Amino acid sequence: MSSEPLIKVGDVLRLRAEDWAFGNGPVAIRISHLRHGHDIPHVTMIAVMGTFVSGPRTGQMMLLSVFKHALRRPGVVERDGRTPESAP
Repeated sequence: MSSEPLIKVGDVLRLRAEDWAFGNGPVAIRISHLRHGHDIPHVTMIAVMGTFVSGPRTGQMMLLSVFKHALRRPGVVERDGRTPESAP
């Protein structure tokens, strides 16, 4: 089991519409705050606050609930400019 957290402040999430609650399209956000669910194993979603990093809403903040299973898919989480699975 990895000691790395699933997500952390500063990560960029590249989500499809089905990856987040009430998703109405793809989003790319930089996490600024983990609200709840990240440290509770049986909870299926994590509430995060973040800032859009692309698209027409760039710079705006958003609070959304992300399905944990989506965060395990390659390419969804970018940490320090790379996905965790590509880290050395």
